[in-house]
Amino acid sequence: MALLLANFAALGLAKKNGGLGSNTLQTGVLSANVLAENLVAGEDNSGKGREEDFVSKTEAYPYLYAKGSVTEQALPEKVVFLTFDDGPSRNTIKILDTLKQYNVPATFFLVGENLTESGTEIAKRALAEGHMLGMHTETHEYDKIYRSVEAFLADYDKLAARFTEEFGECPAAFRFPGGSYSAYINPIKKELKGELERRGFLCYDWNVSGEDSVGTPTAASIKKNIFDTIEGQKLPIVLLHDSPCSNLTAEVLPEILERLIAEGYEFRTLQYRKPYQFPW
Repeated sequence: MALLLANFAALGLAKKNGGLGSNTLQTGVLSANVLAENLVAGEDNSGKGREEDFVSKTEAYPYLYAKGSVTEQALPEKVVFLTFDDGPSRNTIKILDTLKQYNVPATFFLVGENLTESGTEIAKRALAEGHMLGMHTETHEYDKIYRSVEAFLADYDKLAARFTEEFGECPAAFRFPGGSYSAYINPIKKELKGELERRGFLCYDWNVSGEDSVGTPTAASIKKNIFDTIEGQKLPIVLLHDSPCSNLTAEVLPEILERLIAEGYEFRTLQYRKPYQFPW
């Protein structure tokens, strides 16, 4: 079934403008067959070969490979990259309904433990409707995954295995839980980023946040956080959430889309945006 999905995704239905209608993970994917060939050949996906320092890690995390690239395309002057973290969940269904209504594509960074039978079906719906899927985390337990480089890679290898099994390929786009700068990640950041990049992964932080998962957000605060900061950003990446607790986000999303559309913004998935990391 996974290989069937990989072949189906490879055919693609992506529109040239990156909008709805795609049926692929989009940013940098790796089929199960290519994965097997690379492991046999003893090569990584950057074409640099396997450095001896990483042999043990390579053997320990066999699924953790992707081929990453960005589709070069002239972008509109006012474009926004809408992203959702921590799903899929019942709120993802509501969000997908809204995105479909307004013909807006988005990128979803998934939590592996939410890929239950129903969660997987929701993710497959997102793909079928032209959205993009990315790697977020298997467990989302900061104390666990940021304990060491090895702990993080083990978590991500489980997530990569889920993607390969359920969707036929492992996407290159990923987002660190909490972003690429925090007290949790900073002690291991340099080595961890290097290892993920060596395996073909592309990191995406954000430069606009609805703050919908911090403290006690309100509909007004979510909208204000977005609208107060988006205009001054070049190629804004908006962070929102579609976790089981994100009821408010799902409810306020139509108002957010209507205002952005009225202000002349167009929408793309991160397939068309170069990787972005916090500048500090």
